[in-house]
This record gives sequence, structure tokens and C-alpha cells, in this order.
Amino acid sequence: MNIQRCLLCLYRLLLLFYPVAFRNRYSAEMLELAEAAEPAEWPLIFGDTSLAIVRCWLAPSATTSTVQPAGRDAYLALGESGLSPSRLFQGLVLSTAIILSLSYFGSLGYLDLPKCHSIAAETISR
Repeated sequence: MNIQRCLLCLYRLLLLFYPVAFRNRYSAEMLELAEAAEPAEWPLIFGDTSLAIVRCWLAPSATTSTVQPAGRDAYLALGESGLSPSRLFQGLVLSTAIILSLSYFGSLGYLDLPKCHSIAAETISR
């Protein structure tokens, strides 16, 4: 099993932590972007996704609408970031904890990655 498949499997599992409405709307696009990612981009993908999951659960009203009104501050200029370094670090810590826990349970035999891959794919496709 190559590293890209393992990363995609872990990413599919991570997407399961999003609220159902958000996951139904955006998971296909997120998986498509993740499949095209280079190996060096994966730490950022896991960090950003982990932080976004926490934000979805802490502020669910902000993520229930699928259409965002286009306001004056709807877009960031090139080179700007909407996240502070401390928020990126929080996402990195959270994603590291998730990956380490998955690795730990996998080493104990509780996590069968091919089986998890098929379960995650079924759940996302619903």
C-alpha cells in the first residue's frame, strides 16, 4: 500500500468528524483536492482539516448555510491568510493527536485500514 493511499484513507476517516450536512455538501470536493495533493502538502491538509472540524462543532450556525453572502470581506487578497499562526499550530496539534491515536489503535489490531477505507467510502457516499 503506497503512502498516498494511506494518507487518503486517513483523510477519509478525518472527514467523518465533520457534521453530516457539511460532509454531504463538501466531502467529494475535499477528497478530489486531497487526491491531487503532493506529499509535502499533507501536513497542511491534516492541520487545516482538523482545525476546520473543531470550528464546525464549536460554531455550528456558521456552517449550516451552504451559500455564503458575498460581502466586502468575502475574499482574501493573494498572500493573506485568514488563520493566525497559533490557530495553524492548534490544527497541527489536533491532527497529530488524531493520527497518533489512529496509529496506536492500528498497531493494536483494532484498525484494519482496508476495511476502514471501504466503510469510510460508504459513509461519505450516502
